[in-house]
Amino acid sequence: MFEDISFANSDREAAEDAARELFNHVKDLGVRLDDIDVLDPCDGCRRTGYLVHLGNLSTDEVATLNAALRSRAAGAAGPDHPLR
Repeated sequence: MFEDISFANSDREAAEDAARELFNHVKDLGVRLDDIDVLDPCDGCRRTGYLVHLGNLSTDEVATLNAALRSRAAGAAGPDHPLR
């Protein structure tokens, strides 16, 4: 019999979960992050943890995302919020 062992990396799994949640939130706003990826930590980089790379977005996708975020922020903002 083989012993059940795991090679899972909980830090990477947490980054993947966060990336998956972000992907779904942004998809709900009308943009698909088709190139989203989780990048491993880099020894020579200033940031030592996992990175979520959003990929490349067209200018139309950025405009759609900006409009959706502006709308949500304005809807959640009080009368003194800078977006009003």
